[in-house]
Amino acid sequence: MSFLDKMISRHKYHLEIKVPTGVEIVYLDNKVRFRGTKEDILKFAKEFHGLKALKSGQLCRLDRYTLKVSDYITLDGVKENWIELPSRAWGVMGSKFYEVPNGYEDNPFDFNDCGYTDKIPFDIGVEVTDLSSK
Repeated sequence: MSFLDKMISRHKYHLEIKVPTGVEIVYLDNKVRFRGTKEDILKFAKEFHGLKALKSGQLCRLDRYTLKVSDYITLDGVKENWIELPSRAWGVMGSKFYEVPNGYEDNPFDFNDCGYTDKIPFDIGVEVTDLSSK
């Protein structure tokens, strides 16, 4: 068992978001971005709405990342590969990600760009590969 597997197994996840096969995960220093076609990003974006049902303190696994529903800012927000937001913010994130393929948000789009919350230390975004140029 690798060190990463040991770290992940210490946490109890209440939800897991699967990344569609056609979505590429782009790992950056201070954010992660999910890149794929309109169809794949639309499917992926819907998954974030499941976080709205979690209670404060509950966790979701997304690839190597831990997504935490939290009504208050905690020290978890600065942990490596953790993203902490209130349940409503996760719903907003899913909606914003859904708007990118429909042309209502910039492409690529990172959640910190929308200004819905204070900037989160580790950001998350999407990029649609088959949008026509304007």
